Amino acid sequence: MRPDQRGSRSFLSAVLLTLTGGYLDAYTYFVRGGVFANAQTGNVIKLGISIAERNLEHCIYYLLPILAFMAGVYLSLFLEETFEKHGHKYMRRSVLAAEICMMVIISFLPQTEVFNILSNILVSLLCAMQMQTFQVFKNQGIATTVATGNLRKAMEYLYHAVKEKDKEKWKASGEFFLINGLFIAGVIAGSFISEYLGIKSILVPAGLLVSAFIHITIVFEKYTHADIK
Repeated sequence: MRPDQRGSRSFLSAVLLTLTGGYLDAYTYFVRGGVFANAQTGNVIKLGISIAERNLEHCIYYLLPILAFMAGVYLSLFLEETFEKHGHKYMRRSVLAAEICMMVIISFLPQTEVFNILSNILVSLLCAMQMQTFQVFKNQGIATTVATGNLRKAMEYLYHAVKEKDKEKWKASGEFFLINGLFIAGVIAGSFISEYLGIKSILVPAGLLVSAFIHITIVFEKYTHADIK
């Protein structure tokens, strides 16, 4: 594993990013008009219902975050290719820095319909970039912005652990259950904190990402110097 991957693929990074993912869904739902920034399935369903009800205003409200999420995935792939082409090793930290900056900007946007839509677009964009950029932790594919895939993997590992009496699969199952628990914890924290801090509550997950940024940098420096020696 390259030095620039060790920190971003550590379990601590998975913990911090998963808490952030759950928190942001609660933030956009409670503070920014009932939109899910991470789980685009919910927005797709609401979009379909709005189309069926011929409610064009709501169609736009749910369509824009979906398009922003798609743009975030595309942008992440473009940046990854560009960074690799030029030999840069700061792709993951650059994404975190962009997320942090967008969260700070969102914390100043008032709770009006127009700015709520803009906030949801930005959060959907940054969540897509996080989901695309941070896919592997401890050599496992873990999603930090949605729970469905992690629930499936937790039960898949549990099944094989019971059947094969494999300690490693018991451990892997436990880690996936823990990740799901952390996502729920992020949602709960986001719900309570958003109620008291309103638009400024998004600075809490920004702080989590700052911690992830620092952790990845420390690990990168540690293993880069080790490789030089």
